[in-house]
Amino acid sequence: MPLSDPLARGVRRFTLGSGPLKRTSHTVEFASRVVVLLVVLFSVPVALAVGTAVRSDLAAVARQQADERTQVPAVVTADVVAPADVSPRTRVPVPARWTAPDGTPVDGQVLARPTTRVGDTLPLWTTSDGRPTGAPMTPAQVQRSTLVLVGLGWVGSVGAAGLLHAALCELLAHRAARRWGREWARVEPTWSRRVS
Repeated sequence: MPLSDPLARGVRRFTLGSGPLKRTSHTVEFASRVVVLLVVLFSVPVALAVGTAVRSDLAAVARQQADERTQVPAVVTADVVAPADVSPRTRVPVPARWTAPDGTPVDGQVLARPTTRVGDTLPLWTTSDGRPTGAPMTPAQVQRSTLVLVGLGWVGSVGAAGLLHAALCELLAHRAARRWGREWARVEPTWSRRVS
C-alpha cells in the first residue's frame, strides 16, 4: 500500500530525498538526524532506569537520616537580638539549650524568628551526639530530587545531541556555501561571456 502524500513528503523531507543534487553532506546530515532520534528514543528508558536507581539511593539516604536524627525541644535562653527592620519571616541565631538523645544537656545556637523570646520552645533536629542538623528527607523530597536529577540529565543529553546536530548542520552548510562559491567562481566568467 503506497504511503499517503503527506507521509511520503515527511519521510522524503526527513531523509532529504534523493537526486543528482544530493551530496555526501546530505547523507551526513541525515545520519546525524538518525543519531539524534535514537538518542531521544533510547534516553527515555535509560532515564527511567537511572531514575529508579537514584530514587532507591535517595530513599536509603532518607531512611539512614531518619534513623540517625532525632527531633528534640530546644528552649531559648536569651531574647533574639535583631535589627528593628528585619522581616518577621527571617530566621536569626539565638542561644538555646536542649538535651541530646543520650541525655547530655547541650548549649548552642538555633535559628529562630525575630519574635522569639526567652523560654520559648523550638523543635530541633539533632545528630546522635546532640549537634543541630537538618530534618531527614521526606518521601516528597526524595521524589522531587529524583525528578529534578533525572530530568536535568535527560534534558542535558537530548539538548547536547540537538546542539551537536545543529553545529554539524551549520558546519556542513558553511562548507557547502564555500564549495558553491568556488564552483561559481570557476563557471561565472564563461557564463557572463555567453550572456553578453
